[in-house]
Amino acid sequence: MPDKLILLMHESWNDLDRAISGLAPKEATRRHDGGSSIAWTVGHVTNLVDSWINARLQGLPSHPVISDPMIRTGGGGDAHNWPAILAGMSEVREASKRFLDSKPEPDLDRTIPYDGAIDYLHPIGLSLRYALMRVAAHHFVHVGEIVTIRYLMGHPAEDFKDWGQALV
Repeated sequence: MPDKLILLMHESWNDLDRAISGLAPKEATRRHDGGSSIAWTVGHVTNLVDSWINARLQGLPSHPVISDPMIRTGGGGDAHNWPAILAGMSEVREASKRFLDSKPEPDLDRTIPYDGAIDYLHPIGLSLRYALMRVAAHHFVHVGEIVTIRYLMGHPAEDFKDWGQALV
């Protein structure tokens, strides 16, 4: 069985999938009250998986859609190709799963040099353990944002009654 941190990240992906389920392309790509579009947000959270777990920790090339600078932190908040974002999310996740669900399990304490935008990681590096926690937290924050936006659009807010069941 994978480590609980890996399961927590998978749980965050499941919550994101629930939050975007049934979303029409027009709804996904529309910006809301000056904020980012849901499509941009999905690409944005997926970019962290691609950048940290796939590119940095596995040495894979960055995903061509998900690594677009306009999707990264500081990007404009627009994303117009919802099907490409969804396909990119799936491809990034699959590459991550192959690594995280491998036998033997990856070393969560493996730390690599880090030269990215988070200054406090520069002297200590990026561990897989920290990456998993940060990716899961990042997803959960934005899942709440997406569910709220959808509620304001008239979609019912789902109660995730089975949340965390996979973690026990």
